[in-house]
Amino acid sequence: MPVENFKNSQGLVNKLLRRFHSESRMIYRAPGLDSLFKKNYELLEKFIQHHQEKQAPRIQELIDYAEGANHTILEGEQRRKEEDMSDVRAVHNFGKVISNFKRGYLVGIPIQVEYMDEDEESEVDQVLDKIAKENDFYNLNRSLVLDMSRTGRAFEIQYFNKKEKLVVKRLDPTCTFAIYENNLDSEQICGIYYYSPDPFNQDDLYIDVYAADKVYHLVRDKEGIHKLEDDPDNDFKAEQIHGFEFPQITEHKNNDASMGDYESELSLFDLYDAAQSDTANYMADLADAILALFGDMTFPDDIDTAEKQIEYMKTMRKARFMHLSPPKNAEGEESGNVDAKYLYKQYDVAGTEAYKSRLEKNIHEFTSTPDMNDEKFSGNNSGEAMKYKLIGLDQERVSTQALFEKGLRQRYRLISNIYPKIDTENGGVFSDFDIAKLKITFTPNLPKSDSEIVKLIKEIYPMISDETAFKLLEKVTGVKPSEEKRRLADEEPDTFEPRLPVRTEDNNAEEITETDEAREILEGQE
Repeated sequence: MPVENFKNSQGLVNKLLRRFHSESRMIYRAPGLDSLFKKNYELLEKFIQHHQEKQAPRIQELIDYAEGANHTILEGEQRRKEEDMSDVRAVHNFGKVISNFKRGYLVGIPIQVEYMDEDEESEVDQVLDKIAKENDFYNLNRSLVLDMSRTGRAFEIQYFNKKEKLVVKRLDPTCTFAIYENNLDSEQICGIYYYSPDPFNQDDLYIDVYAADKVYHLVRDKEGIHKLEDDPDNDFKAEQIHGFEFPQITEHKNNDASMGDYESELSLFDLYDAAQSDTANYMADLADAILALFGDMTFPDDIDTAEKQIEYMKTMRKARFMHLSPPKNAEGEESGNVDAKYLYKQYDVAGTEAYKSRLEKNIHEFTSTPDMNDEKFSGNNSGEAMKYKLIGLDQERVSTQALFEKGLRQRYRLISNIYPKIDTENGGVFSDFDIAKLKITFTPNLPKSDSEIVKLIKEIYPMISDETAFKLLEKVTGVKPSEEKRRLADEEPDTFEPRLPVRTEDNNAEEITETDEAREILEGQE
């Protein structure tokens, strides 16, 4: 853990033992793109070195805590002072539970993206759906939210593959970062992705700088940072114009501080690991407790050395038999009683279990994650009751959702800029694209009863439009309103019957059973 000096309000300098460096979540800023390239890429080199030394270790440790590699409990070759005693290391993967719950709650139900123009059968929607399916946006979004929950940040990139197809994919946050303008606008200057061409040699790095108009391919070796050479044979250029009009790398933040969901509670994870490990060690030590003999062990005449006596006692222990004689005094007379028992540390079961329960409760409380094993949480609770129990997590979800939506809008802004240039047949639909008309809908993944939703639609249908009713019904059927209307229109007239109560002039719902009468009323509503 780094020790840092901290000057308090009285001007006194205190030393703080931090888990992560105070600059481990620092936002990188620069006057402009040119400033990164001056003096043989001096500023760019500082950013990369700082990210490797200060930021990447924090990110990797947070990922480790979500993969069952908790650092504190696994440190050192020997955790216990007694080298001959049991040294169990129990790791508890709270990080995985918290991140998976957050991901499932936020994007367990796919994000709905609609372009709100006058045409119900929007061509923009059709193209966006096609791109989303080709790039599997559902799993991409889940991966990004998982990174955000674990490390506080996530990154995605858009580029063209060898088949000239648009690709949108996740980037590793341990070797990716963004640089922003050093002013109030704080616009993104570029995105940096660096990697080693040889996984066994970290000295050399390839560095890709994705700016608003170009991507620069650089290399860092013993001579410093310099451009890669053009390779006409492989159609490779050190500088390439990409046409996205914005940096191709988009950063997504979990919150304003770019903190992971369990970052501030790692010490509680460590305490719980230690408590459970000590309990396991106690149970193992109890099985290997020391046998104390009060009296004289009786040995045969041929057992005349210490080594032979130890082996003889092991044999008696296996046979569950022990022969003791009363001890003798100085005169050779028997005195005292014989006894044999195991020596072990006393264990406060109630106190220890209460301590571990309190730690577990604090972990769930401070991370706003419900304990699914809590009997009070499960059971026949209604949706509203569940919402109250998730209110803490829901407050954090709203913040994460707003920031993630901002990143998603940037994704579709890049798509709208580049698609007309790569698909002349369908790209024209983005000629009048307005990002403000893009509606992004998140649906929290809560347990729900389909029958309750259908019942609700029937009750409020006289007061809402058909479009609203079909949108509510989409939560049950998974079918978009426009598609549901098309399916209804394609039904054979002889078998057509209304699916919902029909509104009448007095705004009351009335069940219609006769097909002709139902069709008559529906035509009248149109």
